[in-house]
Amino acid sequence: MLFDAHTHLNFEQYTDEERSTLAAEIEASEVGIVVDVADCVASAEQALADAAAYPWCYAAVGIHPDHAPCYKGICDMSDIDTQREAEEKMEADLDEIRKMAADPKAVCIGEIGLDFYYGKDDHAEQEELFRRQIRLANELKMPIMIHSRDAHQLTMDILKEEGAFSEERKTWFPGRPHEGDMVPDARVQLHCFSGSPELAEEYVKLGATISLGGPITFKNGKKAAEVAREIPLEFLLSETDAPYLAPEPFRGRPNKSPYIEHVVRRMALLKGIEYEEAASVLAANGRRFFGIDR
Repeated sequence: MLFDAHTHLNFEQYTDEERSTLAAEIEASEVGIVVDVADCVASAEQALADAAAYPWCYAAVGIHPDHAPCYKGICDMSDIDTQREAEEKMEADLDEIRKMAADPKAVCIGEIGLDFYYGKDDHAEQEELFRRQIRLANELKMPIMIHSRDAHQLTMDILKEEGAFSEERKTWFPGRPHEGDMVPDARVQLHCFSGSPELAEEYVKLGATISLGGPITFKNGKKAAEVAREIPLEFLLSETDAPYLAPEPFRGRPNKSPYIEHVVRRMALLKGIEYEEAASVLAANGRRFFGIDR
């Protein structure tokens, strides 16, 4: 069985027919479980609808940093009216996420985090939104799925400051097997990890999990491939981030969950193990991380 730890079956540009076709392709493949990841309130609603429709589908609910402009002015103390409106908007949206997180098939708060790639002017709003969603995940004692782009150190700093790696948080979840022992697990996933092997090792020491996708198959994906080689398999997850980041040989086309096979085959090659072993361990990692019994 293959486990896709991060996909977007809820993608807003899909028609109902396209979504049904993609679901049928998943059912006809080796993929046994997918986590349908939201980026806003509306997509979280669709992710939960997908999860209700398909037994192999689970939902992550949260607000992506790209939606931080919705709360512009929340950190601007010079304009109290604008700040109040932004505060009310953020509180209302987070309350919706809190309600949806109570659904039995909601398994994670995500994807949340920071994205400074395009030199945006909403860094303060991104940080505030990120912090509040970490607090929400801690309040609900749920796993956290992180998006971090061009903000590696600040992402880690905020996670530490908000208690994402606290000893208390680690007591909420069963440990993970490592070298014949059980080690603490903070249930924090670094989705589509793009940092260095050294940063990945630092995260693993804190109790995080590293999720890798299509870039490990790219010719220029040497850093991601090195992370896959260096980090123990029990600290890794496999993902597609579909419809983005299709692996070779589909690079440049819309990604699909069944393409996870190519990610897992590449991981197996980098680890020097059989494909079946990699698939089995990665699926077990996914079920454990999200608390899925199926």
